[in-house]
Amino acid sequence: MWRNQLLKGFLIMEKLDNRWVRESKRRPAALPYWGHKRNIKAEDGLYLPTANSPVADAYTGATPTSDFILKTKSDKELSRKFRILFEINQSWDWNEYWTNNKYPDDEDYKSSAQPALVYEAEIDLDSGKKEYEMRVVGHSHYSGKTGELYADLSTFTTALEIAGKIVIKIKGVSKKN
Repeated sequence: MWRNQLLKGFLIMEKLDNRWVRESKRRPAALPYWGHKRNIKAEDGLYLPTANSPVADAYTGATPTSDFILKTKSDKELSRKFRILFEINQSWDWNEYWTNNKYPDDEDYKSSAQPALVYEAEIDLDSGKKEYEMRVVGHSHYSGKTGELYADLSTFTTALEIAGKIVIKIKGVSKKN
């Protein structure tokens, strides 16, 4: 059943008693690969942060409209070799394959479109490299039902243009003897 909703920027509004009120909307299709890997199931069965199980802002947020730098560090000592994964999505990014009626009975897909993309960089702190360019390795489930990673990107168009280039720069790590 559809509810009267108005999207105002990224603020979801719902019509209640003939007036628009703010509504909290959780989107399982936004970053499902990350959500399932986080493996914390909320009371409603979704793998999404809640007020009871929040996540730091550095992990997720609205897509920036231009270049940006995210500086972060690990709270724990890192292995000398590890992977960094990055998941990105843009709601309502339809194309000829990912149409708004592709899965008409799936409420979580209706605002999704092209599923979230997952990028990867394999880091080797002993290599001497200071920069690693991330590469897209697949996409997540179209509506967030699973934490699977799907390698076929043949149906993706504009989603592949959300990020022109993602670079990991390593600073402050010495080469191990």
